[in-house]
Amino acid sequence: MAGQAATSFSGTPGAPDGAAVGTGGEKRTPRHAAPPHDWHDTADSVRLRLALLNRASEEIGTTLDLVRTAEELVGIAIPDFADTTWVLLQERVVTHHEIPAPFKDGGARVRRLALGVSDKDPLPVEFWLSTLPIGETAVCPPASPFARCMAERRSLFFPIVPDELARRTAEDFGRPDFLRAMAGRSLLLSPLMARGRVLGLLAFNRDPAARAEFCGRDVELADNLARRTALCIDNARLYNLEKSQALTLQSSLLPKRVQPPPGMEVAHRYVPGSDVAEVGGDWFDVIPLSGGRVALVVGDVMGHGMQAATVMGQLRTAVRTLARLDLPVTELMGHLDALVPDMADSYIFATCIIAVHDPEARTCEIVRAGHVPPVIVHPDPSVKPRVEDVPPNRPLGLGFVSGPFESWTLDLPEGSLLVLCTDGLVESKNRDIGDGLHLLLENLGDPEAGLEEICDTLTRTLVMEGDRDDLALLVARIGRAPSRSASWELPAESYAVREARHFVRQQAGSWGLPEDTVETAELLVSELATNAVKHAGGPGPIEIRLSYDDRLTCEVADQVGAEPRPAMLPDELEENGRGLFLVSELSAEWGSRRTSTGKVVWFALEGLVAAAA
Repeated sequence: MAGQAATSFSGTPGAPDGAAVGTGGEKRTPRHAAPPHDWHDTADSVRLRLALLNRASEEIGTTLDLVRTAEELVGIAIPDFADTTWVLLQERVVTHHEIPAPFKDGGARVRRLALGVSDKDPLPVEFWLSTLPIGETAVCPPASPFARCMAERRSLFFPIVPDELARRTAEDFGRPDFLRAMAGRSLLLSPLMARGRVLGLLAFNRDPAARAEFCGRDVELADNLARRTALCIDNARLYNLEKSQALTLQSSLLPKRVQPPPGMEVAHRYVPGSDVAEVGGDWFDVIPLSGGRVALVVGDVMGHGMQAATVMGQLRTAVRTLARLDLPVTELMGHLDALVPDMADSYIFATCIIAVHDPEARTCEIVRAGHVPPVIVHPDPSVKPRVEDVPPNRPLGLGFVSGPFESWTLDLPEGSLLVLCTDGLVESKNRDIGDGLHLLLENLGDPEAGLEEICDTLTRTLVMEGDRDDLALLVARIGRAPSRSASWELPAESYAVREARHFVRQQAGSWGLPEDTVETAELLVSELATNAVKHAGGPGPIEIRLSYDDRLTCEVADQVGAEPRPAMLPDELEENGRGLFLVSELSAEWGSRRTSTGKVVWFALEGLVAAAA
């Protein structure tokens, strides 16, 4: 008997493309005690249809999972409506969260997502699983009833599938055994449509020897089931599309490579939140600064989803930009606080902690904005790890609260561990932050353990299952100060310039640097020392600090906080700024930063590794 088209419908226009990824599973229902139902116009059949529709409204779409939704549909259809049911989704709906454009010739690529077989079916479940493997992808030729159902956007049913159609379909799928699944049986196909898009189709199969063939009334019920299933599948794909996009965005915004400065080891972890909590806005960063210093940053944006990931990316970029300006860490945090309200359309806030470590001074200045406090592990195992009592300050973005941020400076001996994390590591619905911090301290007993091992231990021990937030973890081990470094403190007197030149020549020469490099460094430190002496305006000393790793860096610190400005052109009449113009022209990089007592002006010379002894 030729295929007979029946009821069709159109969805409503609307949403963007998307889908979720999953694999299906078989579903076999218990044998039904009642005799086969007569699905034609009888009171029993009407009541059963209504009962199935009621069950569908309650049981389909309980989760935002494609496979689970498909299995729920199978559970409704088997055994009351069909002997065998399978769910086919377009391949890109499953793998790429997209609804693909139709094949030019009208064909389609589909994946079998779920399969259900009734105990009444004469063919064993093993036959169906081998003939229609769950998760397998197949191409439906344009003339096949499966492709026609999707292309024409209407249901098709075959009271009895002709042998020729069954044979051709088996050849199309490359499954000879599929002939047994089609020939002489009753088949009903209903398109899965939502918001005007075709997601796939439902296939219902009956053995006429066990129950009545499909008829027009069955098509009406199948369409209702398909509508409900398609809407739930589309909701799931949209959810998973947004989640996938947010994960991709967040992953692209997290640092790809962390480069700690010489003398410091760093390990890190980012663990996404559970499916319930969705994508969060946690991040970490390691930012090299002038003078061998480094800024360790961990932050957490309130909320989840695309907005949190986007704001996280903006915040991380802002932190990097402001840090490169060598701003005092408290001032940097104040700028972030002012920027957050402009980063989202709706109200949002964030927490953040920034620790700036100076390897020469062996100090670490920390400022936190409503964030989890840092944990310090002393290199002596007899000294217990501690939560450092850093002033908490306020979270970023609270426009109704103002005032400066407070920082905390501490000494970190060689071998110390500095642990920074977000609240996702230590807090959950089942554990308050105090208990989480206590558990964190208990798992930091060995200061000499490898950092990767420490990160694995913490995430394995503290990360809870179920509904949890995402987390970021950053662990740093403080190493030795650079061996090739030296510093001098000189009075703010005119002879200090001569002493500074002598200091640089003697020290750079002892490191085996080329003569032309020594002469350049001597000239430039003379300019910086002259400015420091000229503008210091008080009894406070100036300090010269020299360090050499892959480049030579010189810093001159004084007691004046005013920022230096170089002359734009060497032929300007203005005398001020000429020395800094010379520094900017002859050095690879230079800059300045304010300190609690004044400022530091520095320059760096590169290309010295091959020439050095």
